[in-house]
Amino acid sequence: MPTQEERLTALEQKFADYRWEARQAIQSLNENATIAPGLIQSISQESKQTALRMEMMKIRMDQLETKFDAHTALLNEHARVLSEHTARLNRIETRLDEHTARFDRIDTVLAQILARLPER
Repeated sequence: MPTQEERLTALEQKFADYRWEARQAIQSLNENATIAPGLIQSISQESKQTALRMEMMKIRMDQLETKFDAHTALLNEHARVLSEHTARLNRIETRLDEHTARFDRIDTVLAQILARLPER
């Protein structure tokens, strides 16, 4: 069994170890407490910059959407005009087919007339 002196020495050693560990922990805590406000300020500034960039991107996206809407309207108008022109060309083609058929009939009649005429 340890003597009172040995027990006291062991207790003093443990207390010294505890003080050293406590000093290390306090020093680490002080370092972290010193660094934390700077990190918080940096994160805050980055957050504000990110929010500003997001707002700028939203504005640009709105501008792009407006341009796309305008281009879509133009494309729809061109498609409508093209559809009208296609319909008109189809009507003209039908009319030309009718005229071609009529000229073919006239050619046939003229050929018959020429065939009946006496030769000179």
